Amino acid sequence: MADRKDEKKAAKAPVAKGGAGATAEKNRPAAKPAGAKKTVAKTAAPAKRAVARPVTRAVSRSAPVKEEKPGASRTGAPAPEAAAPAPKPKREPRPLPTAPVGEIPFIGVDGSVGSLPIPSALTEAKRRAGVLFQALATAASNAHLGTSATKNRARVAGGGAKPWRQKGTGRARQGSIRAPQWRHGGVAFGPNGRRYQRRIPEKMRREAFAEALAARHGDGRVLVYEGLEFEDDRPRTRTVVEWLGKLGDTGSVLFVTPEIDEPVARATANVPRTSLRSVGALRTSDLLTHDTLLVRRDALDALATRVGIAAGPRVGAGAA
Repeated sequence: MADRKDEKKAAKAPVAKGGAGATAEKNRPAAKPAGAKKTVAKTAAPAKRAVARPVTRAVSRSAPVKEEKPGASRTGAPAPEAAAPAPKPKREPRPLPTAPVGEIPFIGVDGSVGSLPIPSALTEAKRRAGVLFQALATAASNAHLGTSATKNRARVAGGGAKPWRQKGTGRARQGSIRAPQWRHGGVAFGPNGRRYQRRIPEKMRREAFAEALAARHGDGRVLVYEGLEFEDDRPRTRTVVEWLGKLGDTGSVLFVTPEIDEPVARATANVPRTSLRSVGALRTSDLLTHDTLLVRRDALDALATRVGIAAGPRVGAGAA
């Protein structure tokens, strides 16, 4: 009997508030009736906004590359020595044809080299640097055209009327809007076609010409040629270039002929650093600005006459 009474008291005893059973009861959801429908609350998704983002590049941090020494390989063994680049072959200078003393080199049509007696004009010239300087300065001054010119107030169009009356305006008196102090006015003291022409005596010009010619001959830069032959009588630049290449290092070349030779002029027109002059058009500046002078055989006497020395007896004797 006593045991049954204790069981009844334990069943009627209240459950502790802070127990585990009370917590489970609170967290358990309430039971819904059998006929109730399930409703799901739908929330609107936030609108997406287009945001401009800067372009970024991911930079990977890689280990620094170690520079290999030229004498070692990756395995640690000494690398074989690299073959040094072969040096460029030096271009040997090709001298021009020479001739004995008192003679001048002569090149035949077939390319054969000989010699000719030299005119006295190339040996009897006086060495006067002052005369040569004056001749060059005169030639440079005569080549100056001096065509630069400006308009003064008489040449500028407009400005016929007086801008305003002489007195009573409070401004400075003016007579024309084309005065130098006005905009679009004439130029005061500007160039108006200056002449730079100079003149030296004819005897000085001849002496300077002969001295320049003798200086070129003294350097071995004056050659005489018989003529140029072209295939099928058609002037070609290639023929002239090949012919000059056989002579040697000519540099800039000046062909001198008695008259303008049209086939040679057409063939040498496109050759760089090459010019053609007749004996009458030859100037002292031409002799000094070109390295080599190629004179046709029938132009030697004309050159001697040009410098005022008769083409009489020649110094030396030689066979072509």
